This record gives sequence, C-alpha cells and structure tokens, in this order.
Amino acid sequence: MFLNEEKIILHECHQLCKADMRKIDISHYDIIKMGVEFKTITNTPSKQQKIHAPDVNSLLPHMERNESYVYWLQPKHGQMEQQEACICVNGDFFTLNGKLEKAIFRNVRLTRDFKNFEKLVDGTCKLVIPRRLMQEKLRTSKRVSFSFVCVSCMHSIC
Repeated sequence: MFLNEEKIILHECHQLCKADMRKIDISHYDIIKMGVEFKTITNTPSKQQKIHAPDVNSLLPHMERNESYVYWLQPKHGQMEQQEACICVNGDFFTLNGKLEKAIFRNVRLTRDFKNFEKLVDGTCKLVIPRRLMQEKLRTSKRVSFSFVCVSCMHSIC
C-alpha cells in the first residue's frame, strides 16, 4: 500500500512525463548551442492554423540517445542555471517533456564526480542535461557502498 504522500509523488512524476511540450517564443532567449531542426513529412500549417506540439511518441524513435536535435536556450541576461533544452520542429521551438528528456539523455550516467556543465569550443558554459532530469536522476540514484566478503572464507576460520 502507498501512503498518501507517495501517491502524490508518483502522480506528479507521471504528470511530468505525460506533460505536453509547449511552444517557446525564441525572441526571449539566446541560443547557446544549436541543434538540428526536425522536419516532418506532413505539410506545414497555414498561418491561421494553431500550431500544435508534435506527438512525442512519433519523435522518440528519431531522438532516442540523439542529442544532435537539442537546442540549448538561455533567457536573455539569464544565468547558465536557467538554460532550457528544446527542439525545433518545422521551424517552431518546443520545450522537452519528461519522457523525451529521458529518451534523449538516456546515455548520460551520473558518476561521483559528475558536473552538470561543460564548456563549449567558444568558451560558453552549458548544462549537460536539463535541470529537471538532473533532479530526477539524483532522486532515483541510490549510492550504496558494498563490502565484499570472500565466499570461501565465510564458513571457515581465517
């Protein structure tokens, strides 16, 4: 049985993964690192039509463990900690939801000396993985130290 707090936490984690991607107004951001634009085969909508966020399940096979599609944006006059990872689909920028973040950055492993920043060639610092995913990885990682016992010596006196 789950306690009420555990139910709420599980519900919130589920909602983060299922949350829709939202459109970003690129004029409020500086591009820290450019990614590759993802183009769909469908016709582009007319200017009167509302632009919907792309279907995450259709993007997953293309973007899993593939950071080349990720654009890193930083609010104008913002700090490195405020950077957001997003994708560009047919010319429109969208935030990543939890499910897509996990798929794209699945290959990133937290080590003891893991730092969530890196310097680009031009000297600019950028995050390695999005903040939300970093918090999730830290929460779920269990750092336990194991002591190994020699099996042959367990039953005999050494």
